[in-house]
Amino acid sequence: MAAPTIAATHHATGTNASAQLTSVVTGAAGFVGQALVQRLLIEGDRVRALVLRGDPLAGELRTICAERDRLEIIEGDVTEYASIAAAFAGAQRAFHTAALVHAWAPRARFWAANVTGTQNVARAAREHGVARLVAVSTSDVFGLPVGDRILDETCARREWAEPYADSKIAAERWLWDYARESGLATSIIYPGWVYGPGDRAFFPGLVHAIRSGTMMFWHRNVRLPWVFISNLVDACLLASSRPHAIGEGYLIFDTLEGPTLQAVCARLAAVVGARAPTRHIPYSLALGAAWLLQSLWRATGATTPPPLLTVDVKAFGFQWEFSNAKAREHLGWTPNVPTEAGMQQALDFVIRQQGNR
Repeated sequence: MAAPTIAATHHATGTNASAQLTSVVTGAAGFVGQALVQRLLIEGDRVRALVLRGDPLAGELRTICAERDRLEIIEGDVTEYASIAAAFAGAQRAFHTAALVHAWAPRARFWAANVTGTQNVARAAREHGVARLVAVSTSDVFGLPVGDRILDETCARREWAEPYADSKIAAERWLWDYARESGLATSIIYPGWVYGPGDRAFFPGLVHAIRSGTMMFWHRNVRLPWVFISNLVDACLLASSRPHAIGEGYLIFDTLEGPTLQAVCARLAAVVGARAPTRHIPYSLALGAAWLLQSLWRATGATTPPPLLTVDVKAFGFQWEFSNAKAREHLGWTPNVPTEAGMQQALDFVIRQQGNR
């Protein structure tokens, strides 16, 4: 069947239409989901925000969104098809951001949230005739760096032996197959390290490690593929409206020339009045220690995570080399917020959160 198209109303796409769109956002109480909901409302959509039942952050949506008359908050769980399917009826597009990302949880929970959840969202979108689906994945699907190879969308997906990255690879493989078989017009976004106002996981996690004295480094000058939250939202909106984005995936990050992880930690330490971390240990030692700690934690049935995880050692242990040329050339995407300006906004948000404690 021919893939349907929609007319976009967003400034980011450079097009105009009089029809008001209805968009569904899964994971709407999360960092990326909240930012998408706010932008879609500002630009004229009616938004159905899917949130987990009882999510304490769900209440923030009504507080932070001025255009509440066009916002419908729907409680459901992407792992349960029946609880989310009706939210897609009559919608023109959907943004799937719901995922289990950084958690001390069994592998089965990652597969339920990230694979089964993606399957349920795609099937609900297809059943109700949603014209476009944009799924937010992760740059992790391209595997850990090997040598000096620059990773782009043509590279093979390589597992990490970690449940988050590996479940996102499995979800993507299923989704592309389903899109081809069903005709569901799908695009996938692969963000780098997302930061900015609204982040309650990445920078707060660094702050906690800095304050507790457990923050250390195993790569002295690692530069992450930073992507500011509003720049990521720009890419999602472009992918939802460009006809040639159907069936395509896009790596999204602002720069590989931004501050090092050490520099960011030093700035965070200054913000919270802590000593900047400087401790460095060899990668192999850090990975071995993390593996041992995880084994001990699992053996004791601990529900809280150990102080060091193998996924973090791997994530912060390499110099990442990506290319975002496809997004720039194919979508016309460019990062509107420069990295330094974005970092300052992120630090200001940390300061506000510290003051609200």
